[in-house]
Amino acid sequence: MQFLFFMLYKKIIILFSIILIFHGANSQTNLVPNWSFEDLLVCPSADFTPVYQSAFPWYSPTGGTPDIYNVCCNSAPNHDSVTGVPHNGLGYQQAHTGNGYGGFAWDYSSNCEYLSVKLISLLEAGKKYCVQFYVNPANYTYYVIDRIGAYLSVDSINEATYGYLHYIPQIESPAGIAISDTVNWTEISGIYTAAGGEQFITIGCFRPDSMVYITYNDTIHPPGYWPYYNIDDVSVYYCDTIYKAEAGTNKTICEGDSVQIGLPPNADCYYKWQPAISLSNDSIANPWVKPAVTTTYYLQQTFMSNITTDSVKVIVISCEDTLKNSLTIPNAFTPNGDGYNDYFKVNGTNIKSLTGKIFNRWGEELFKFTDANSKWDGKYKGKDVSAGTYFYIINVVFNDDSTESKHGCIELVR
Repeated sequence: MQFLFFMLYKKIIILFSIILIFHGANSQTNLVPNWSFEDLLVCPSADFTPVYQSAFPWYSPTGGTPDIYNVCCNSAPNHDSVTGVPHNGLGYQQAHTGNGYGGFAWDYSSNCEYLSVKLISLLEAGKKYCVQFYVNPANYTYYVIDRIGAYLSVDSINEATYGYLHYIPQIESPAGIAISDTVNWTEISGIYTAAGGEQFITIGCFRPDSMVYITYNDTIHPPGYWPYYNIDDVSVYYCDTIYKAEAGTNKTICEGDSVQIGLPPNADCYYKWQPAISLSNDSIANPWVKPAVTTTYYLQQTFMSNITTDSVKVIVISCEDTLKNSLTIPNAFTPNGDGYNDYFKVNGTNIKSLTGKIFNRWGEELFKFTDANSKWDGKYKGKDVSAGTYFYIINVVFNDDSTESKHGCIELVR
């Protein structure tokens, strides 16, 4: 069993090394590995001690024993695992994101715990870095404190002590304001100008008793403990890589038309659109939409642990009175060889010339329209393409020399 665990540990270290090398070349990446405490060697439990080592490469820089919590521990019949999420030995708390988080205690300088980790790459001198993490006092915490901070250092901290660390954190929560919200996560963040060469981050309370504001937490009932804080979503990244959600400018379209909203995607960002109706894809930066009525779409963008939102309105109007010539573009076809609706073809009246193209979602051209009789049979290079959403651009010149351009999406059903 020990041999198998050693091999598993070795493989995970190799995997982390590959990930670190890859991300180290990308300035837009969070420099904190395992930043949300999601990657585990094993599920944290009393059978694997010290517990904090389960969230490699995080470690304890002192003799203290910080903790790791994860939903994988909630397999107990009553969901009361000591290291579970959301139920655990110190109360109830969902992760800020994902399935896990860390935790550390502070007990009047006699049991001060910290969590440390080596950054993916060295900080560059003169560069401004955004440092951010979230904390939450455990439900069974009798007392709450202020001045929880992060210390960035060139060398790793390894001290055989149970007291507080004698360093001045560059990022710290305000003095005199105890972090007491046991329901929501509290953000601690700031901008740090690097001296150069910093490669470790350590998080906890770095102040002696005389400099810490301690107050009673009256939201709990016995049993209770000394100050204990959960921690999640730790990030260090270049400040100039903060991206904000961009839904684009408002659009006006005719009934039955489609339009693209949003902007090209940013690296390391995740996207979610609401409402999801009439969208080609609600999880990309710039989907196509085809609403039946005027609709406002809301974009939520997540970059590291930063969430921003934006909106765009797509106004749908009737264009019957303004169109001198007619143009009809179907929204779906079924190229299954049954002789019915087997082709994607544009129809209309007074068409003098027609050109256009069909693309897949990656922008690859699949078919080209050369005249009004052109029609797509759902093939590319002689082979059937898969069912799904495809996109078209159609340009028409009518007999009176007026022009019209259309673009939208077509559903291929097999």
